[in-house]
Amino acid sequence: HFTLSLEGVEHDFKVLEFRGREAISQPYRFDLELVSERPDLDLQSLLHRPAFLAFAPDGRGVHGLVHQAAQGESGKRLTRYRLTLVPQLAYLAHRTNQRIFQHLTVPQIVAQVLEEHGIQADAYRFGLGPVVYPPREYCVQYDETDLHFIQRLCEEEGIHYHFQHAASGHVLVFGDDQTVFPRLTATAYQQDSGLVADQPVIKRFGLRVETRTSRVTRRDYDFEKPRLTMEAAFHSDFQPDLEDYDYPGRFTERARGKHLSQRALERHRHDYELAEGESDQPRLASGHFLPLTEHPRSDWNQLWLLTEVLHEGKQPQVLEESVTSHVDSGDGFVQGYRNHFSATPWDIPFRPVLRHPKPKVLGSQTAVVTGPAGEEIHCDEYGRVKVQFHWDRHGQADDKTSCWLRVSSSWAGDRYGGIAIPRVGMEVLVTFLEGDPDQPLVTGCLYHKEHQVPY
Repeated sequence: HFTLSLEGVEHDFKVLEFRGREAISQPYRFDLELVSERPDLDLQSLLHRPAFLAFAPDGRGVHGLVHQAAQGESGKRLTRYRLTLVPQLAYLAHRTNQRIFQHLTVPQIVAQVLEEHGIQADAYRFGLGPVVYPPREYCVQYDETDLHFIQRLCEEEGIHYHFQHAASGHVLVFGDDQTVFPRLTATAYQQDSGLVADQPVIKRFGLRVETRTSRVTRRDYDFEKPRLTMEAAFHSDFQPDLEDYDYPGRFTERARGKHLSQRALERHRHDYELAEGESDQPRLASGHFLPLTEHPRSDWNQLWLLTEVLHEGKQPQVLEESVTSHVDSGDGFVQGYRNHFSATPWDIPFRPVLRHPKPKVLGSQTAVVTGPAGEEIHCDEYGRVKVQFHWDRHGQADDKTSCWLRVSSSWAGDRYGGIAIPRVGMEVLVTFLEGDPDQPLVTGCLYHKEHQVPY
């Protein structure tokens, strides 16, 4: 029996059917088809309401916010409504920004963005292992949504997230190893024979293995250690030897490079073994361990990490009128609950796939050189300067607006060459190494209306 509870709304909704998809490191979405005896419910008053869809016999289910509300056909007595439930995290997809974060670790940046959206400390938590995430000196959110930005940062670092649901709310849990995933009660395998089992069972379970990369190498360059070859590699014992080599690897310490290479290889191999199955066990949830029992292949009777679950439920009995014709589906599923799931072995570290590429800055931008109040020149021992970009809304035109930017010169050697350090207030031309918004450098100076040509 499926029920829907909505906070702060008087309603008589009965759940006719629902479909939902949840996966690790992705916001879930549940589409509900409902009926009500009231043909004139205010749709706007339903939006953004916390709701809980219970579809397990013990009252478990999914909590979310109403992201979309729609009204459909009205029959003699009942009117159709459709609601979509999503996590509060999904709202981050509706805000796009361009801004700079400095001297913060990825967990700190993620926490700051979540709290800006009202996701307070009791609605998310970090269950990170002993790995130390170094502060990012300079990290730019460039023309991307808040959701894209924090998903990209988590993917770059190998941090995953999943949701834990209760009738009172849902909690967003970040992790970087397998210990944060809760364990479900065991479910037995029983081949689908058409007969109804006494308990929910796994009706289908199969496994595939697939060729994957077996070695990762990363290389970078640090201008403060120009002679040092910054290279790090991580390899597995799998054959054949298939290498993923990339530059720049975004590291300046070898240990960090080794760590990033290991995370990249784990990302390539996390679904080397992938199981798929079907069941009528409504407790299955992504980001949870499923203990499988009673499978004829004994080595499959172990813990499996559910990486994706597709839920489907129908209860046509809530329609007392004769508009049930649409319920008939081609595969014979007319009523009850079922799901389709994907899973990986419990001991293989899960790493999110790089689905959210880093934005590239096309071409150049102009910016204004900045420094402390009253200073004409502000640079460091390498002749680097700081700038304020025209898109930066938070910068105060002081010495904290950006990272240090190297300044290109027509001639530069060991204690000889030519250098003209851009003065505070000058407009400069900024380009980005490999289009990376986190790696700007100054390539020239520009005149404008107030800075006239000297002749």
